[in-house]
Amino acid sequence: MMPLLNNTPTRMTVDDFLLLKVLGKGAYGKVFQARKKDTNKVYALKVVGKPESELESTHLKDEIRILENVKSPFICQMFHRFETKQSVYMVLELLSGGELFTILNREKSLTEDATKYYVAQIALGLEHLHNQNVVYRDLKAINVMLGRCGNIKLTDFGLSKFNFIKGSKTSTFCGTYEGMAPELMRRVPYDHSVDIWALGILMYDMMCGGPPFTGDSKEEIKTKIQCGVIKYPKKLSSQCKTVIKALLTRNVQKRITLANLKTMDFFRSINWEKLEEGKFDSPPFIPELKSDDDVSHFDTCFTDLPPIESPCKKVREDNECCADGKVDDAFNGFDGNNWFTSEWNSNTF
Repeated sequence: MMPLLNNTPTRMTVDDFLLLKVLGKGAYGKVFQARKKDTNKVYALKVVGKPESELESTHLKDEIRILENVKSPFICQMFHRFETKQSVYMVLELLSGGELFTILNREKSLTEDATKYYVAQIALGLEHLHNQNVVYRDLKAINVMLGRCGNIKLTDFGLSKFNFIKGSKTSTFCGTYEGMAPELMRRVPYDHSVDIWALGILMYDMMCGGPPFTGDSKEEIKTKIQCGVIKYPKKLSSQCKTVIKALLTRNVQKRITLANLKTMDFFRSINWEKLEEGKFDSPPFIPELKSDDDVSHFDTCFTDLPPIESPCKKVREDNECCADGKVDDAFNGFDGNNWFTSEWNSNTF
């Protein structure tokens, strides 16, 4: 495991970057396309205001821990992290191919070969997270992004839980409603297998052009997730349908594991060892990019926004608590308004 804090010769600030475009926007901040002035390299700069809510603070701290410690060809890489008293800045690799969501919107549905390609990479990303004691809790097409070569990486760990050992259970109710597992809907303690259910939802979405459980209200969606019949288009092969059924098993004890998923006939053509080493076959879609700052694969509702920082919410000054009500003493190095005692820098930045 990489150390949390590395000393750097000089402190970095947002003034070291030229903000080019807005790539995404959330409740607490934005993701910018940003060019580092001294090297001219382009990155994704995620700027998040430190939230007042104890639950949101815990989620943000967990996201930072994950990005600092988890390294995989299928996980978005963080190169540097710095802060002000109001915000945290995460310098991330720029995934110029945009979201898998964009591809699904354009293509409506994918072929089985394309689905197999992406699901295999996502499965390895999830497996690595689980082996590093992380539960993702927000797997969806918007959080799966393509790099320049067309291979995918998981992004946005704002709802993930760090230091969550296999066999443990948690009860925080979070995620995207259509992708929540039945045990989450029942508000009972759950484990890493909620990510496996979400993979089934995403695989169905890729193959069928939409999620399996929809409705006019959250209550209707909740009922369908817990007991609704899943309809499969005739175009699906029996092998593909078998995989989706194994992933979308409501009984947690009978839901397939990621290790067993890799042995299924549908994935017979996948060389898992080669894939784990980051050796890829030709991807289904290779993004057309004219330059290192091409944002054509991102939604214009974001890229048309002016690239300026939004005002941040005021910083909470009292002792933060975890979601379970216990005093948050799990984050050594987080000190008052300044969460860190120094900047963090990867060895490749």
